[in-house]
Amino acid sequence: MKLLITAFVILIAYSISLFAQTDTLVIKLKNNQIEKIAVSSIKTIKFENVTSVNEPNQSLSGLAVSGNYPNPFREQTNIEFEIVEPGNVAIMIYDNLGNQIQKLECTNCQVGKNSLQWNCIDKNNNRVQSGTYYYEVRFNSEVLTKKMILVK
Repeated sequence: MKLLITAFVILIAYSISLFAQTDTLVIKLKNNQIEKIAVSSIKTIKFENVTSVNEPNQSLSGLAVSGNYPNPFREQTNIEFEIVEPGNVAIMIYDNLGNQIQKLECTNCQVGKNSLQWNCIDKNNNRVQSGTYYYEVRFNSEVLTKKMILVK
């Protein structure tokens, strides 16, 4: 009897833990309302009329990345960064699969704010397709990564 009660309690505890572990998607709307949706109930997500991708500025001790503008963009975008000492900066651009498609370089960059422009051309001089791209800004041993969206 004691074994049966123990098994029943374990079964109830397991069932409760299954229900308690529901993942929830929390969305903050433009009017500051919060919507909560159970992830298990989502069939598809479709984004329409995306006007911008806002990410907080990132910084390390010697490197800060403001982001790129415009974002989303059509023809070209400027990637802004700030360094605390003169040096070389490399920006590696990756497609959504993680393949490096371009490398931008600023040799002997000056202290302060700088920017490099990407014209949506890959390392084989081909125009890239619409989509999400990622870039790493590298300065000395510091690396910061952000994303950008190309739309046509």
